[in-house]
Amino acid sequence: MTTSKFANPLPVPEPRQRKKLPPPSSQEKLEDWLMDQRWIAVILLVLPLNYLFTAYWGFRDFMVRTVLSPFRSHERTVKYIQAQIQKWRESGSKNMLCTRRPGAFMVTLRDGIYKKKDNAIDLPLYDILELDTKKKTVKVEPSVNIGQLTRFLIPKGWCIPVIPEYDDLTMGGMLNGYGIEGSSHKYGLFNDIIVSVDIIVGTGEVVHCSRTENADLFYALPWSYGGIGFAVMIELEIIPVKKYCRLVYEPMRTVDEMVNRFTELAESQTPPEYLEGVQYDFHNGILTHGDFSDKIGTDGVYNAMGKWWKPWFHRHAELLMHKDHPTVEYIPLRDYLHRHTRSLYWEGDLIIPIGNHWLFRHTLGWLMPPSVSFLKLTQTKAQRDHYFHKHIAQDYLLPLDKLKEGLELSHDVYEVYPLWLCPHAVLKTTPQGAVRAPINDQKIEQYVDIGIWGVPGAVMRREAYDAHEANREYETWLRNNRGYQAMYAISEMTAEEFHEMFDMTLYKNARKKYGSDGVFMDVTQKVLVNKSKLGNSDFAKLV
Repeated sequence: MTTSKFANPLPVPEPRQRKKLPPPSSQEKLEDWLMDQRWIAVILLVLPLNYLFTAYWGFRDFMVRTVLSPFRSHERTVKYIQAQIQKWRESGSKNMLCTRRPGAFMVTLRDGIYKKKDNAIDLPLYDILELDTKKKTVKVEPSVNIGQLTRFLIPKGWCIPVIPEYDDLTMGGMLNGYGIEGSSHKYGLFNDIIVSVDIIVGTGEVVHCSRTENADLFYALPWSYGGIGFAVMIELEIIPVKKYCRLVYEPMRTVDEMVNRFTELAESQTPPEYLEGVQYDFHNGILTHGDFSDKIGTDGVYNAMGKWWKPWFHRHAELLMHKDHPTVEYIPLRDYLHRHTRSLYWEGDLIIPIGNHWLFRHTLGWLMPPSVSFLKLTQTKAQRDHYFHKHIAQDYLLPLDKLKEGLELSHDVYEVYPLWLCPHAVLKTTPQGAVRAPINDQKIEQYVDIGIWGVPGAVMRREAYDAHEANREYETWLRNNRGYQAMYAISEMTAEEFHEMFDMTLYKNARKKYGSDGVFMDVTQKVLVNKSKLGNSDFAKLV
């Protein structure tokens, strides 16, 4: 048994025995060197382009909500989309419909090779439509992103209950996929805070659906990945918020301590508004929990962590983990909600190794973060192939009582740290969608998302490592334990295994009822990688 890399003397499970690889060839050395130096191109090219792009969209959003507001018509845009669908029908194209949004601009590891000229529909739906504080809802178009929405709502004293982290994440993407944040143990996943949706279905008509109107369609949309239609309006719940988040950092010294304390807070009758864990190695981690506050209390310190010169959140939390007592901070609410944005959680450590250095933060930190879209645009095929075989990016959702087992398996299969731990409630609905109902006829069952992003230990030790086999091992365990895989990531499942993991009965019925079969691609055609047609070295072509 090895020991923790931190001060904790507790033994850590030995890594899985793997064959030691021979010394790298000249080509491998060159590929590794180019990947290691990619941060230079990111700083010189990606960050400036991303800054200009973000500034443009910020200016556009301001103009649409102020000067151009009287001239804009959501209804006219919807008719424009319907006209494109009718034109596709008349063309006789055999390629099923998808959005024209370039694959590089989707927050997923796939690039959307199914998008063709004759089947990609332009959906210019980027705007916030209506805020109703009496009804406590906000209506948005599906391409509105998280950064845009929090900038609009929080200064007004409101926010949606679940704020997934990345600025680039869109409302439509999270409706059709999934979204999660540290408040999900109270409110569920992103789709659980949706009030209603207007969607263009396979027949070409706009259908309004909610929990009480066309409920079969409403509950079939999450995890459908556009397989039923094009959402054109999404109505979301909003809640009143306060100026600060009072955040408590609790150091955890053993994996059992983390699991027990995390479970206690997630299942509490009076849970905190926000809950999150970061595991820095097998035993050592930091558990944070927070609540709204109107003012800065005397029991903690003020930390405007969203300022560009501030240390990255996960590195700041790691320092606090070494203390022998909890720490309390009062953080501006939007800073807290976007605490991982500047560093893209800890992927920033790999993308820009000097990114958290004080000199970089104070001189170029205002350019952060690099957009996932621009990072994908500047990747070559060789770099992508290198990334997919020597890096892991997965979110695995599993019952909370399986957390320790899931952590142990992650250590055995991947040995990647840090790990992100985020609780979320699975809700019983009528009818039930892709995520199966809680067991024992419960209305709510607590789950946890284990976010695994980084370079596996075997890769760093230059040992034989098969990314496909590793993913398949964890996916198999998930299916056997009522777990789910976030489908933005690379999945090794077959279509049969996918339907074993998710209950797509409602989805299939909705596709048939609303005329979506043969019009929109099935979810499995989008999210599952068919590697049988390509060699291992060509894997990047598929994604």
